Order: sequence, then structure tokens, then C-alpha cells
Amino acid sequence: MIPRRYIEEWREFAPWPENGQIEQDLVIERALIEIFSDPFLNENLAFRGGTALHKLFLKPQARYSEDIDLVQIKTGPIKPILVRLRECLAFLGTKRSITTSIHNNTVEYRFETEIQPIIRMRLKIEINCREHFTVLGLQQIPFKVQNGWFSGECMINTYHIEELLGTKLRALYQRRKGRDLFDLDFALTKLDINVAKLIQCYKEYINFSDGTSPTSKMFIANMVEKMGDDEFRNDIFTILRPEIEYDNDKAYKIINESIINKI
Repeated sequence: MIPRRYIEEWREFAPWPENGQIEQDLVIERALIEIFSDPFLNENLAFRGGTALHKLFLKPQARYSEDIDLVQIKTGPIKPILVRLRECLAFLGTKRSITTSIHNNTVEYRFETEIQPIIRMRLKIEINCREHFTVLGLQQIPFKVQNGWFSGECMINTYHIEELLGTKLRALYQRRKGRDLFDLDFALTKLDINVAKLIQCYKEYINFSDGTSPTSKMFIANMVEKMGDDEFRNDIFTILRPEIEYDNDKAYKIINESIINKI
């Protein structure tokens, strides 16, 4: 999809082991510019999740990420947003699949990589259509990409870091992905985080999605079980930036003492 020389150029910013991952990363960068340069989409969507964390707050991004997580921030039909997304992402072609659930609309584009061996990659855009609220408010963060294939800049609508990490803490409890533990640990190490606000946001979101907030004891039991699971522990190591060293047990100790024990 992208000529080889531009993929090689982008390797400086996305040093992932596979050429397809580098190409996908550049596709994500352009997609974000195309989406948030559009006034209608910028007004109706906010960027969150691990990709938002690493592309906006933890640059250079510490790990590979393959999806774009968005939130529909105003109540209303999702169809106009999906129509506008198709128009703004025309560079990906017209073929896409849309999966609808109670909570989300997921849009998937497929493309073939340029460099041999040619493989089919995807760009998944997941839009949460229920959480039309924010705890700490939204903010606009400048975002820029410069590459021979595509250059552009825009202001991206997103959450404050404590709210992003509050939803990340919810993800750590709800699913089995070790990258959630890494993201929390890395952010606490690199950024000045107000833990009280993070916990406030976590409780608001998990109460909204689950109807209740687990106690600290319940969260610890949840984590003890996950820390014994090889799949959970190994999830992060294939997507880390090459020079980053990481220890699951040290990370859990930090998150347990800094956050979970204070819930």
C-alpha cells in the first residue's frame, strides 16, 4: 500500500520487527490526521485507549499498537459518523466491514503490505457508543506526522491522562492482557500522575459498565490469578520497543502499592 522507501523512512519512529507493522503504524498516523482534521468528527469523537496513550502522551511510543479506539461523546445516531469516516478514510479504499454490538461499532479495513512477504494487515477502529460522558473534561492535543508518503497535522480530541489511565485500570481488571499492566506502570514511571484522580475516573467508568466497583481485595485476587497466567505475562514482550526492559512482577508491585491498595 505504501511505497517501500516511505516505510523505511518511518522505521525511525516505529522500530517494530516486521515491515508490515511499520506500514500499519504509518497508516494509523494518517488515519488519525484524517479523522480529527474533520470538524464534524472532531466534535463528535474522542481518542482513547493504548494507542492514544502512546501516540499522544508517551512519545516515542513504547510499544506497538494496531487499533484506534474512539468514543462517541454525544448522544445521537452513529450512522452519520460512520458515513463521514468512510469519506475521510477514502485513502484506505471503499471496502470495509462494520460489526455492531450494544456497546460498540467496529470498523475494519484490510490492506496488503508493500514489502515482501506480502501479508494482509488490518486497521480496526472501535467506537464506543455508550459512554457519552467525561469525568475530567476533554482536551485538544496537537498531533503531527511528517513522511514522504503523507504529512499533516491536526488537534486531536482526547481525555486528560488520569482519565485515560482510569479506563486502562478498568481494562486491567476486566480483560487478560498484560499490556494494560505495562501501560499503567510505564505511565506512572514517565509522567506526573494524580493517582486520586485516576482512581476517581476508574470508579466512574467501572460503575457505569459493571454497575459496581470491585473492592481492593477483589482487584488483588483478580491480579494474583492473572499473574500466574503465561499468556497474560507474555502478552507485552512481542510488542515492546527494542530498547525497553520490563519486568511484570516489578510492575505489578508498583501498581499494587501505588493504585490498587488505594481503591
